[in-house]
Amino acid sequence: MKKQIIQNFFLGLMIAFTISVIILSAIIVIITDDRMIPVTLIGQSFILSVLCSLINLVYCSEKLKFIWQSLLGYILTTSTIIICGLIFGWYGYGGNGFEKGSFVLVSFLIYSLCYLITWMIIWSITKAKKKELNDKLEEYKQRQ
Repeated sequence: MKKQIIQNFFLGLMIAFTISVIILSAIIVIITDDRMIPVTLIGQSFILSVLCSLINLVYCSEKLKFIWQSLLGYILTTSTIIICGLIFGWYGYGGNGFEKGSFVLVSFLIYSLCYLITWMIIWSITKAKKKELNDKLEEYKQRQ
């Protein structure tokens, strides 16, 4: 179980960091004249990815139902992203007429969309695993 949690953490870290860098790249290209991500943003993105990977370990909890894992994960993840963005000053990059509040709102919507897509992938994997286990259990019962 402990090995699974460690594997989930590092897998989540890789996924979160990749998604974070892709989103940062898109946002930087859209809202600034720069075509490169500042090195400081990559470091900040890594810190955020570590935090999100830790938060997403909530999916390893066997005490919470999947819906509660999902809600808790969503609230903690989006809150962490927005708080990190405020601390790191990400919302000050909005140059093309975006005010800070508008930029936070647009970012929140983008984060929510990414979370929804990720949640749908996790849900479909979980559903497939449950179906596989139920099929194996049914097959086992029929043999006896």
